[in-house]
Amino acid sequence: MGWFKRLKEGIQTATKFKKEAPDGLWYKCNSCGETSTMKELRENFFKCPKCNYHVRIGSHDYFELLFDGRYQELHPDLIAVDKLEFTDLKAYPDRLEEARRKTGLADAMTNAVGKVKKRSLVISAMDFSFIGGSMGSVMGEKISLAIDYCLEHRIPLMIISKSGGARMMESAFRSCKWPRPPLN
Repeated sequence: MGWFKRLKEGIQTATKFKKEAPDGLWYKCNSCGETSTMKELRENFFKCPKCNYHVRIGSHDYFELLFDGRYQELHPDLIAVDKLEFTDLKAYPDRLEEARRKTGLADAMTNAVGKVKKRSLVISAMDFSFIGGSMGSVMGEKISLAIDYCLEHRIPLMIISKSGGARMMESAFRSCKWPRPPLN
């Protein structure tokens, strides 16, 4: 028999096909089309090694770039709920669940504390991949909690803002008591 055999559905080769490369190994630049490894991209601070096109990165990528190594996520259990019972083309709880499943994030805002040059720092980073980085009640709450944490521990706060605007399905509000007690 030759290098192929004829079947009812068509022609099938007798050779074995190469396996596809696993996802997350390669990056193709949106600007110049050059292909590089994700390792090369990370080592070049998420810029294309050929044309220096800046790649959008997520909150945890920022943490890995900025912190001296280990960091601790703050307030990871806060998640958005459908307080307004918003009706749209897609149910808001379904939208939230899909965003959580696709991104692995609880919300568009992630807080973390770590060291930068051996000094403590809190970073609140927005992640555009979660519903366009839109601001909902959890984002407002996380920013407020990050500020409270920084005031309590007397450390600086860095906010990395990449938002698509206020989340109309939820709004952004904080339930706190004013005026705040004075700091010692």
